[in-house]
Amino acid sequence: MIGELHIYKMQVLEAHLDSFGHVNNATYLQILEEARWDLISSRGYGYEKIHETKIGPTILDIHLQFKKEIRLREFITIETHVTEYSKVVGTIQHEVKGAEGDIRCLATFKIGLFDMNKRRLIAATPEWLTAVGIKT
Repeated sequence: MIGELHIYKMQVLEAHLDSFGHVNNATYLQILEEARWDLISSRGYGYEKIHETKIGPTILDIHLQFKKEIRLREFITIETHVTEYSKVVGTIQHEVKGAEGDIRCLATFKIGLFDMNKRRLIAATPEWLTAVGIKT
């Protein structure tokens, strides 16, 4: 782990469920995105900064492993940290845990920093590295 650990807690609500009564697979992506927004926003790289600079995060690859179902009204914790970051591409890992600390889902995302004007990935800036929890 090269990035600081970020903790995001939430309760599973009815809108998160599928017809089986557990969190829908697509909903995991929304929940994990909330955790990533919380990570970068808490470090000063939120929505306003992204639209002011026209430089923001993008997802390049996603890998999810579902370990155990999450059900209605459960409290979960999402632990997020960067495991590696080259000049342009980084890897961020999420561990979704139940109230007892058991892993419910493991998620690995390849991420990059996208310049909206140039329409391409750019090298990670010091501000961006700080936002994802890497001390520069």
